[in-house]
Amino acid sequence: MKAIRGYVIFLAISATLSITLCRLSFHPFVLFLSCFYFIFLYIRSNRFLFKLCITTFLLYIGIYVCTDQINHSKLKKGDFTSVSTIVGIPSLDGNSLRFNVKTKEKEEVIASYIIKRKEEKEKLRTLKPGDTCLLVGELVEPKAPTMPHAFDYKQYLYDHHIHWKFNVEQIDHCQSSSGDMYTSLLRIRMNGLQFIENHYSKESIGVVQALLFGERSSLQQEIESAYQQLGIVHLLAISGLHVGLLVGGIYFLFIYFGLTHEKTKLIMICVLPLYIIMTGAAPSVIRASLMVILYFTLKLIKRDEIPLDVISVTYLFLLAVNPYYLFQVGFQLSFAVSFGLLLSATIITSGSNQLIRLLLVSFISQVCSLPLLIYHFYEFSFVSLIMNMLFVPFYSFVILPLAIFSYLVELTTSLGEPLIHLFNFLLESSHHVVLFVSSLSFMTITTGRPTLLFLIIYLVGLFYLFKEMEAHIHVKGLLKAVLPFLLCGLIQFFTIFMNPNGQVLTLDVGQGDSIFIKMPYRNGTYLIDTGGRVTFPQESWQISSKPFSLVESITMPYLKSIGVTKLTGLILTHGDYDHIGEALHLMDRIKIEHLIIPKEFARGDLEREILTVAKEKDIKIVVLEAGDVWNETGLPFHAVSPSVLTESKNDDSLVLLSKIGGLTWLFTGDAEIKSEKKMLQTFPNMKIDVLKLGHHGSKGSTSEELLDITLPSLAIVSAGYQNRYQHPHQEVVDKLIARNIPLLRTDLDGSILYKFKGDVGTFHAHPPYDEVSKEK
Repeated sequence: MKAIRGYVIFLAISATLSITLCRLSFHPFVLFLSCFYFIFLYIRSNRFLFKLCITTFLLYIGIYVCTDQINHSKLKKGDFTSVSTIVGIPSLDGNSLRFNVKTKEKEEVIASYIIKRKEEKEKLRTLKPGDTCLLVGELVEPKAPTMPHAFDYKQYLYDHHIHWKFNVEQIDHCQSSSGDMYTSLLRIRMNGLQFIENHYSKESIGVVQALLFGERSSLQQEIESAYQQLGIVHLLAISGLHVGLLVGGIYFLFIYFGLTHEKTKLIMICVLPLYIIMTGAAPSVIRASLMVILYFTLKLIKRDEIPLDVISVTYLFLLAVNPYYLFQVGFQLSFAVSFGLLLSATIITSGSNQLIRLLLVSFISQVCSLPLLIYHFYEFSFVSLIMNMLFVPFYSFVILPLAIFSYLVELTTSLGEPLIHLFNFLLESSHHVVLFVSSLSFMTITTGRPTLLFLIIYLVGLFYLFKEMEAHIHVKGLLKAVLPFLLCGLIQFFTIFMNPNGQVLTLDVGQGDSIFIKMPYRNGTYLIDTGGRVTFPQESWQISSKPFSLVESITMPYLKSIGVTKLTGLILTHGDYDHIGEALHLMDRIKIEHLIIPKEFARGDLEREILTVAKEKDIKIVVLEAGDVWNETGLPFHAVSPSVLTESKNDDSLVLLSKIGGLTWLFTGDAEIKSEKKMLQTFPNMKIDVLKLGHHGSKGSTSEELLDITLPSLAIVSAGYQNRYQHPHQEVVDKLIARNIPLLRTDLDGSILYKFKGDVGTFHAHPPYDEVSKEK
């Protein structure tokens, strides 16, 4: 084994290539990259290492294939009754209960239940890991993402060996059991989380839970987004640095109180697996803890190993246990930064003083994580390096120790109130700084998602950067080293503005409307309506602490993924909540140049508030009626309605006609048959190619007269999956079928993308819902 000391990293690369190749179904580019890698190894390395890498490559292909073979379900879709065991910590938020259970078939499913009464909620609070309950409900398949670049929740569950969502309708006969050690640790974790919730401020709860127990579900969305935007979100999780500080502190205490080094190492080896469970088994915790265990084990048997070998063996072990780890963002970031820091150890130690070394550590961590950050989150911050230099020491030596100490003091003596107040003050002050810096939009660059080719170029640039930094530590050498890396980033950024393709995307926002238009070369970006989930009045106990937001979950992630940072125009067709419910939130999240509305738009409190906020943000307000044309950047929008106003918001919807990508589109809002008749009287010769069905395809819209005069070639409807209104109505569908007009619908096909270049384009559904596709 001495022949490969210091070279185990090549085995790690071989395993990475093989698992990636399997996941991407032997993608030609990854296959080419693998061949190139092994040719390079054959030429530059010894034959033993080459053979070992080939063996590792084939071994991990076998591991992935075997893992995939056993990762299947024995259960079937439909009604399901089971006496199931709770295997995770139940999450209770508002009137929603979510928990993972293991069925009598020994298969894990993710269960959800809507609580019906306040008294029932109090009773369900007592549920804990290890409890068994009789559950009655329905098994449904998790749905594939219906937006380009969206988080793939179905794949995420599959990678955790979960194949079903269990919509529970009835929970009965819950019984507690003693459980095994794993269950006991989960209960301790649950009690710890509840203790924090009862003793810390609202702003601090999420951070303390994240730092002590690895639980991030209680983090305030605004805070988490700001930390993520500035590249310091890793501070809100248990990272390798936190594990190192904790282990180092406990090790010192044990030695101080008289334990030998050998006994201390043995205790840490035994305790760290328990710590992994207690903190939720996050990838960074597993990586750091296993590295410490391996390091202490080698010390106990009097073996000195190269740190790079230790992390490589840890990496190989984890992928052998679960090859799906490779596709978790936390796993990728944790190992990318760790490998980068170890490979550049000589660069860091060459720093002339502690401040320079801290700067080098922060810089190397940033450039190592940058490709992954822009791939998963589509943006990076100019001040990320500075914020890491300031906040890493602050969190490591102030916030983390104070969180641990205040928690332990309050837990054991109930005298920790002053410490908790101090902690709350320091943490909330730091939050104010982070929120202020993140609000400076010029500090953040949105790059969009890079292609696989760009990621490879980034890695090559990263390799060159480290190579040059090792050879030239002075300022001139650093600039020379950084230049290719920056050039790659600039090229990727400016390709957004050189893209000759345009698009019209009907977003899947459920039972609502939202259509995004992007012109070639970024000559205009427009959003017609924002969508909005209509909610009914709820009592205080039913209200969620983290209400779902279409803007945060769907609209903004997609816009960032294609590099869009501002809208030329936000077009609001009328005042119904399912069309404008997210407008205020959107106005806070992205720069908007123009707000386009129909005349007499402000008929309710929400519409008036939108106009007030628009004026405060200096957004130009454009009011249109039938006959007007709005043409800001070369894309004319012709208003064909409203003309004579009525008392109906739907009939007074702003209806726009525009030619995009060689096709004439009619965007109808919620216009109904009365409005359609007025349009046809005013514009009797109107011909279109694509019709966005009015009012989600209700039977009160899309008259035969409209179809016969305008002669559309294709119809699109935005409607929620299995919506209560049964939109689109069968009468409307039958009218289209009778005229051989194809219908694309978001409830069955997901988001609908028309991608064009010049006057030629193609329609894509992204992607169809799996179960509905089979029915179709």
